[in-house]
Amino acid sequence: MKVITALSRKGGSGKTTLMRALADAAVSNGHRTLVIDADPQKALSRWHRELAHETPDLSVEELDDPNGLEAMLDAVEDEVAYVFIDTLGAGGMWADLLVEQSDVLICPMMPSKTDLKITRDTYAYYKRACDAADDPSLMPPFSVVLTRMPSRPTKSMVLAAQEALETLPVIDEMFLERAQHGDVDREGLMHDLAEARRQDQNPLRRAHERHYRDAVREARTILEQIEAAR
Repeated sequence: MKVITALSRKGGSGKTTLMRALADAAVSNGHRTLVIDADPQKALSRWHRELAHETPDLSVEELDDPNGLEAMLDAVEDEVAYVFIDTLGAGGMWADLLVEQSDVLICPMMPSKTDLKITRDTYAYYKRACDAADDPSLMPPFSVVLTRMPSRPTKSMVLAAQEALETLPVIDEMFLERAQHGDVDREGLMHDLAEARRQDQNPLRRAHERHYRDAVREARTILEQIEAAR
């Protein structure tokens, strides 16, 4: 079982959308997956609860007290292959508890100067935690994922992304801004939407299948790259 936790000191960076996409990638690869919603807004758990259909290989549970994480993980250790933990976009002592139970940490970062500064703050927190650990080699690896990147980024976005690549442990694959993620919010998992578009009787909707397939491939690549950083 791999536990992958989103860690960022800023809200609005696409963290929840990224974690849902990574969970989708794991499920589409045939793995039973649990998402733990530790964000007080409970966006992921509300999304899953309001879906009009079942998701047999994906379950979502809420976590209000980080002290309960270890017991929650112990309860599913033999049942799921992946656990993705969505968190509050802020700092706090709760982060230490989540880091202790994680195998991988990812920090979503929008391509902006402000987000770059806050991502550096998050990375500095991680480095301090490594320095304070009895055995730093046991700390989970930390990777930055560039998120909400438009297909035509502005110059300032490109500069922020380049600076992040030069100074932070950024994975190669970017999480692009895609209209299809809005469809996931309304309809369900991306790989299921791709299959539904493939079988649609309307040829115009069938033509959109490739956009959903591209989004799934992107999430799979991000998942592979953050795991390779372990």
